[in-house]
This record gives sequence, C-alpha cells and structure tokens, in this order.
Amino acid sequence: MVGGDPARMRPALAPARVTHAGARRAGDVVLAALRAPRPDLVHTHMTAAELAALATWPLVRRPIVTTRHFAAPRGHNPAGRFAYRPVSRLVRREIAISAFVAARVGTPCVVIPNGIPAPVTTVTTREPVVLVAQRFEAEKDTVTAIRAWAESGLATEGWRLELAGSGSEEPALRALVEDRCPAGSVRFLGHVPDLGASLAAASILLATTPAEGFGLTVVEAMATATPVVAAAGGANVETAGGVADPALFPPGDAAACAALLRRLAHDPERRRALGARLRARYEAEYTIERHVDRLEALYAEVLTEQDRGRER
Repeated sequence: MVGGDPARMRPALAPARVTHAGARRAGDVVLAALRAPRPDLVHTHMTAAELAALATWPLVRRPIVTTRHFAAPRGHNPAGRFAYRPVSRLVRREIAISAFVAARVGTPCVVIPNGIPAPVTTVTTREPVVLVAQRFEAEKDTVTAIRAWAESGLATEGWRLELAGSGSEEPALRALVEDRCPAGSVRFLGHVPDLGASLAAASILLATTPAEGFGLTVVEAMATATPVVAAAGGANVETAGGVADPALFPPGDAAACAALLRRLAHDPERRRALGARLRARYEAEYTIERHVDRLEALYAEVLTEQDRGRER
C-alpha cells in the first residue's frame, strides 16, 4: 500500500500485515511503486495515484482498478480531460463510492460504498443535542443548519446545537449564531478527536451538505444508531435516505429542516425507531467487512479476466 501519512497508517495496518510506504506526491508514489514487489493488481485512489499507476504501467504491466471519490469527470477543462484519456484506457474497473458519484464521473463504474468500522462507543444516555459535524466551507451549507436551529425553537426547550469542525466560514457562522440564535444554545466544538463518542451522546445528527459524494459522518451516525436529519441530495439519499420514513429535507430549506428537527425532538420513540433502522442499514451495506467482500470479488473478477486474456 502506497500513500498517506506513515505515522498514522503503519500502526493501523500492522495487524492486517499490510506493508505501507509513505508518499505525499505523485513522484513519491512512482518511486515507491517501482521499489515494491511486482503486484498482481494495482488499486489507485485520487489523481496522484492514478498518474503514478500510468507512469509505472510499462514496467509493472498489471491490471489497474481505481476508486472515484468525486462526482465529476477527470480534468477541470477539455485539455485536462484529454490528458487523462490514457488513464481511462488502462483502467480495468472504476469504482464509485456512491451511485451519486457513479452517475456524474462520465465513465462506467461499479458502485462499492466506503466501509465504516463498527463503533466501539456504546450508547448510554442521549443528550438533548443536535450535532453538526462537517467542514465549515460553503459547499457544506452550515448556514442552513444554523437557520433551521433558530427556527426550530428547540433552544427554549433545553436542547443545544453543537457544531464540530472548522473552516473559512467559521467567523461568518459565529456572527450568524449571535444574530439569530438564543444566547448559549449553540456551541462550536472545533476539532473533535473522538467523533464516535459525540455521535453516541447526541440525539440527532444534522447533515446539510446538498451534494455529498458519500458522507462519512452520516454513515458513522448510522453505525451508532443516531437519528439523522439530512439534505435530500447527493449520497444522503442512498445512506440516510435508504430506510423507511427517512428524515430528509430539500437542500437549503431551513424551514423544512426545522420542522423535522422539532418532529424528532418531540418524539423519543420515533428517534429510537429511526436510529434502529439506520443502524440496520449500516450493518447491511456499510461495514468494513461488506466493503472488503465487495473489493475481493471485484479483484477476483479482474484477475480472472487477466488470466483468460493470457490463455488466448
């Protein structure tokens, strides 16, 4: 395995006997790939890895599988898309992390959702907290979360809004809270090292991103049986929206979002039932084990095709 931060990756991968070589740039990936034993198959993620696989293919000559994480074609302009054509010709399978991404990358994809580790935190007592955990950038639409909170009126009933994360919009979001929300009803948590514990303690996760490629936090909430209120866009429709009676609202619609928050806040049994349905969907679709099984089946299919091609 090549890429990522060695200090973080090696300890996590050691129990699985996975060898890891750190690489921060495409050139580092090329060198690490050339120094490693010749693989049976190359699996790439992100642009640098794809370019490294392309550069080393004349020497490695092994089938390439790549995972598409972003809901857009390769390249930001026609020239960039032309430059990426060799990648598409050499790749045997493209994996999309959601059907939403698959529909927008411009090439045929197999949908294999990300896998999320089973939570180690157990739920004891849920607090009257609506949790938002995301980057404070425009594409995440945290503004809608704050406006919905202000409109919900839950602050007067002892509930709190907690915002985990950071980003360029934080000063503007703080100003909006000061202008719209009751004093003391909103907390900015900054970076939360153990998000699983925060999810397990919260009564609702609010996810406002209108076009999420996958939404790790949403699936992490599902794994902890935390009810999710989410924008009905992107992969949210597949994850949090993949159960009966989901709590989805039109993206950017603060009034509809506020109504869902009130509905769940006032009905503990509905929250419990929604959390249980989300947990069941997590267990069926988004565990690490399910992810690995799907990858192994795909690898076997690609390698079988490779062997058949040699026999001809």
